[in-house]
Amino acid sequence: RLRPRRNARLTALLNGGAIPDQFDYDVQLQPAGYRIGTVGEDYAFESMPGDVFQLGNMSYRILKVESGKVLVEDAKGAPPSLPFWFGEAPGRTEELSQAVARLFAGADGHLEQGGVAAAREWLLAEYRLPEGAAEQLATYLAVARVALGTLPTQDHIVLERFFDEVGDMHMVVHSPFGSRINRAWGLALRKRFCRRFNFELQASALEDNIILSLGPTHSFPLEEVASYLKSATAKEILIEALIDVPMFATRWRWVASIALAVQRNRNGKKRPAQWQRQDAEDLLSVVSPDQLACPENLSGPPEIPEHPLVNQALHDCLTDNMDVDGFLALIQRLETGDIQVSARDLAAPSPLAEEVVNARPYAFLDG
Repeated sequence: RLRPRRNARLTALLNGGAIPDQFDYDVQLQPAGYRIGTVGEDYAFESMPGDVFQLGNMSYRILKVESGKVLVEDAKGAPPSLPFWFGEAPGRTEELSQAVARLFAGADGHLEQGGVAAAREWLLAEYRLPEGAAEQLATYLAVARVALGTLPTQDHIVLERFFDEVGDMHMVVHSPFGSRINRAWGLALRKRFCRRFNFELQASALEDNIILSLGPTHSFPLEEVASYLKSATAKEILIEALIDVPMFATRWRWVASIALAVQRNRNGKKRPAQWQRQDAEDLLSVVSPDQLACPENLSGPPEIPEHPLVNQALHDCLTDNMDVDGFLALIQRLETGDIQVSARDLAAPSPLAEEVVNARPYAFLDG
């Protein structure tokens, strides 16, 4: 028999709702105490008194960071930094990714036949760009093509490797499939590299590329990377990689809150963010103990329990944050040879790689 707890009705009334808490911090202008906006919780954690940041068209100096509040004063025009938020920006649609790939393919053909002038005229006629924009885009793509040997499309992926000024190796996968597929591919590739080299990598993914940052001691044929994942096991590897990143922990807390397993309000008061996170982590330790266990005590991959909340959290990560079906279709096309793969070792990052090399924190796969 299933029996409700004594406070089950009150919990449902106080905590019902399908919109999860985001835990942004209110910004209050002192000494008046006016609320002038919000910043992301992670930005608030990383800030120190005296830091100057911009909100709207004004710059503010941080006086104090409290629980849920950032107290600021007018910085009187001091040079500011920009705060950040970790939102749920949707990845590029499949149709838009296909359109970007078609642009790359068309530009590649015209650059090969007639150089920058032919590509510029094609951009003017096909996309009706302003003349200055067409000139700039044609020149940019021409320089990228010289570096990579070709422009990446959804039928031709380019792998790029270079060393930075301190000798660390970076590998960029140019794949214009959108961030939802690239995020899945990047996480699975990183887990595969971790197993192969016993080294945790830094990685980022954007709409058109993935970057994996390795140490100077790793050596491997660059062309092999495209075959590191197999369609039969790629989803399993992706799930193993997924449960170790903050994306899953956040989705788990959201699912647990919506399912009333974690209370957002108690005794008429909002529960602080750190308490909700702790409750969600305690619940996960009961439902799926391998995820929080000491790695040295695990004899193999962590066991993922067959539990409705775990299944829902995984489903949300795999289908909302990522496109697992598109990712598996990509791996299958690589296996069958439907996608051509080129590899280039360069002395410096190509123009197309600069975007992901200098990506903001939102691109990190540990975000």
